[in-house]
Amino acid sequence: VDVGSSGCKRAPLPAQMSAAPGLRRDAAAFATAAAATASTSASAPVPPKRLAKWRHSWRLSQGENGWRPVQFLFRRSARLLLVAALAFLFLRSRQGPRAAEKTGAPTALAGLHVPNRLHNFSKVASNAEKEAEKLMDEFSVLEAEAVLSKALHKCQGSHSGPRGASAAAKLREAPIFSKVSGYGALYDSSRSNLMPSDMELAWKRDDAELYIRSATGASWFEYRLVAHIDAPLRSCLAPLHERDLIREYQPIFVEPHQDLMPPQPNHAMVRTLSRIMSLKIETIFELVRVANRDFGFLVEIARSDFPIEGISMPDLPWWGRRIEVNTRNIWMPQGGKEKGTVLISNARVGTGAPIPTGIMRFIANQLANSILSNIRKGADLAVTPGSRWHDRVKKDLDGFYKDLAAVEAAAAKRRPISVTNLPGPEVFDRPTKLA
Repeated sequence: VDVGSSGCKRAPLPAQMSAAPGLRRDAAAFATAAAATASTSASAPVPPKRLAKWRHSWRLSQGENGWRPVQFLFRRSARLLLVAALAFLFLRSRQGPRAAEKTGAPTALAGLHVPNRLHNFSKVASNAEKEAEKLMDEFSVLEAEAVLSKALHKCQGSHSGPRGASAAAKLREAPIFSKVSGYGALYDSSRSNLMPSDMELAWKRDDAELYIRSATGASWFEYRLVAHIDAPLRSCLAPLHERDLIREYQPIFVEPHQDLMPPQPNHAMVRTLSRIMSLKIETIFELVRVANRDFGFLVEIARSDFPIEGISMPDLPWWGRRIEVNTRNIWMPQGGKEKGTVLISNARVGTGAPIPTGIMRFIANQLANSILSNIRKGADLAVTPGSRWHDRVKKDLDGFYKDLAAVEAAAAKRRPISVTNLPGPEVFDRPTKLA
């Protein structure tokens, strides 16, 4: 087609085009369109080179059967991907030398380990601190530990660079990190309850076992009690959690247990006062509870050796003795389709004065039997409809029994356990443990 200022005229077709009806039809259509364009825009004719380029592009996008959008889009997509790949390689090569200058790594390797510049690691650490503090307000130790562990992993990743390492170091120095890791270590101390012990067997029954250890002339003794309670976990913990009702089924206590600070369901500072003949026995301890919702069990720790900053310690009553306790309980639902609970309790009791070994063993035996009897008595009261403990469990004002129900649900998914078939300490293993 020859385009000029006076319009458009048709040139003779080559022989091969005359032999191809499809090409001939395409050329005729193109000539008609060009003539229409020239007639409406005679004052601004299309340059021959631009028209030739347009014609070439138009003919490439067509085949024997007309329009081919798949091939057209494929070519455009391939060009875009090629440009993006070249841009990525260019930016990566520019970041390599700067990363090498900061880390001291060879320039040839710096491009392979570019620090992740898309993350604000200081903000990651700060957000983890705030979230962990909120969780510790509810004393959710394992959940707060998981938040801090995840943030540390992100800040200490292989591509985090010096900014990530600095944020991780600041996170480790934060007070909440020390608090969570400390209580996490306290939780792990109960692993020993599921390990073999060198204590001496005092007695053994089908539903319970008692082991005792004491040294000659010592002012302390230890015992290990493993017992089955024919009640769900919530009923076992209700008498211990509802401390204001303690004297209604344990008259050995002179008064209800006293909270030395505002209590939480899983954390409290407690003072107890009991009477044995004419002697008053006082204990002051920190109560810590940590729920494991993976295997399904509750760790309960009562320790007299705890930080007392900000706590007003009461005076020792006249003609009384203050004893130290360090008790680690694991309350483990039987699991599967069973409805009972197994208690694994390790305790060390300090008497404050040396006691002959025979008397010490007698005291330990009587104490363990008394504790087991009171736990079973309290659990029976909690499952009895109409009792005050049963009503407290149903109302669940602080959400404690809802958490215990979640533990029971987790235990129902695993195999059952028993007094003679306990799991190993590996149930405490977790990938989020803080080093």
